[in-house]
Parts: sequence; C-alpha cells; structure tokens
Amino acid sequence: MIDDRQERIRLRAHRLWEDDGKPEGKEQEHWEQASREIEAEAEESDRTSGAASEQGPAQPIGGLSSSLQPGGTIPGGGPGATEGSLGTGGGSTAGRPSGTLKR
Repeated sequence: MIDDRQERIRLRAHRLWEDDGKPEGKEQEHWEQASREIEAEAEESDRTSGAASEQGPAQPIGGLSSSLQPGGTIPGGGPGATEGSLGTGGGSTAGRPSGTLKR
C-alpha cells in the first residue's frame, strides 16, 4: 500500500515538474504538492465511499449509471448523432455518402 502511494506521488510530482516547465531545484516543492494532492484524493475517496455505504447502492437496481439510457447510450450524443457515422448515410470514401439519406 505504501509503495503504491509513493509511486503515485512520484508520478504526480513528475507530471507537475513537466507542467511547470521542467525547472531545476524544485523537486521538493513538486513532491510536497503531489503528496498533498494524493492525500486529498485519498481522503475524498474515503469520504465518498463511506457516504455511499451509508446511503446504500450508488447505482440503480438495474445496474445502469444514471447518466445512461437503457442500452448504455448517452442522451443526445453518441456516434450515430454525427455526420459520417455508421448508419447516418454520411461521410464515406471521397466524401460521397454511401447510405440512403437524402440531403
């Protein structure tokens, strides 16, 4: 468990260092910031997992996430909603439609 935490901190500190322009001499600052962020994430995870167990299951009985419609589709989106997607008749080879959709 400690090794996993140390590895997560190391990776986060490295990302912070890169995001900061790879400056020399700021290793300790990046390590401390990464450590604080990882600790905060762990505390948040503990809080939310504790709250979820007190409230019961987080998902509906059917097991679908509340943001999905039956069948696992996201309302108003998905591949079928854009031109050139399969089944829409749009965007095929050389920009010529291949389906039966009239424009």
